[in-house]
Amino acid sequence: MDDLEFRRRLYADPQDTDTQLEQCAAQDPEKRALQSELKELDKSLHQALNIDVPEGLSEKLILQQSLVEFKQRKRRTRTHLALAASIAFAFGVSFTLYQQPGPINMEQHALAHIYHELGSLEKSTRDINLTKVNTKLASFGGQFNELPSTVTYAKYCDFNGQKSMHLVLQTDTGPMTVFIVPAKNQFTTDSYFSDQRFDGAIYQSEKANLIILGDKGSDLEQQKQRVEETLQWRT
Repeated sequence: MDDLEFRRRLYADPQDTDTQLEQCAAQDPEKRALQSELKELDKSLHQALNIDVPEGLSEKLILQQSLVEFKQRKRRTRTHLALAASIAFAFGVSFTLYQQPGPINMEQHALAHIYHELGSLEKSTRDINLTKVNTKLASFGGQFNELPSTVTYAKYCDFNGQKSMHLVLQTDTGPMTVFIVPAKNQFTTDSYFSDQRFDGAIYQSEKANLIILGDKGSDLEQQKQRVEETLQWRT
């Protein structure tokens, strides 16, 4: 089996236990390392899909839809990786996994976004001051009269195609993520969602959707009230 065929088959299915494939990996340390890396990635994808269904019909529907979409993306990604592997090998370049965007609701996108940016939850030794936060928030027509909590992360983000703000606040119960997504809503409503690690809530207001996520058991309502008390919008 040549290198191109080995990589093509491995990217298509990292768990392939074909004897010829295993023998080829055993004879080359680099191939063994690549096989091990892709097996770990595949294992992580399976773990991400293994989510306990919470109580409540709405939560069940959200997770069922999310599960189907992740499986579809996983199949598409493997096909894309197999093609990309052939091109990468031919030209001697490396590439990274990229998940194609698709239809997704706000709850699913918030969870996917926070898992993609888990590093943002690590407490920084350098806090971000009010001026820097308001400079970014000004483009949305909003500002804080004071910070709702210590801010350790403040960046623009693409929230499902919408330019938004991604904040991480350090609270008494741990870090909380706040997405401020500009929107024109005809009415206000609250919705709640969760998975094995995070609790989340969406608070719709006239000017924006506030999406708050924290560790299981976090007091989302208290943080929401604090954000609303300190956040002002231009009329």
